Amino acid sequence: MISRRMLLLLDLMCVVGVAWAAVLIGGLLAGVRLLPTGVAVIVTAVLVLPGFTAGLITNRRVVLGRKPQSGWIRSVWAPPDLPHWGLVLSGLALLAFWVAGMSAFIPMNETAPADAVAAYQQRFALGMLGGVGVGGSTLAAASLLRVRRGAGAR
Repeated sequence: MISRRMLLLLDLMCVVGVAWAAVLIGGLLAGVRLLPTGVAVIVTAVLVLPGFTAGLITNRRVVLGRKPQSGWIRSVWAPPDLPHWGLVLSGLALLAFWVAGMSAFIPMNETAPADAVAAYQQRFALGMLGGVGVGGSTLAAASLLRVRRGAGAR
């Protein structure tokens, strides 16, 4: 089980990774590649993926009561229990990263210079990792709120 402090740390890392990806994508959209693709993508992945994984793990719930339809299913994934405004903001941020990543394909052609192609590839990778980071921070925040509500109810 992941402790509350560790989950908070991983959630903060995820948020920093999302901000990092947003800054780098902003630079790419302005025509400036701030870092080489390898460095930008690896740092973003290191910041985002642990929080995403922790968010998925902590949103699993053990099946209690009625037996599941399949004998090998012992737990189910629970969707995030956040206020509607939080889910809307997360959805909009996810959409923004998805559009930023997918729109990198629009200007690509065979005659594009190698530097432009590298910028498009970096924008695509950062857009996808930024979206994963938004999802991870949303899931981790939902877990933190659920733990806080559960501790406050006792």
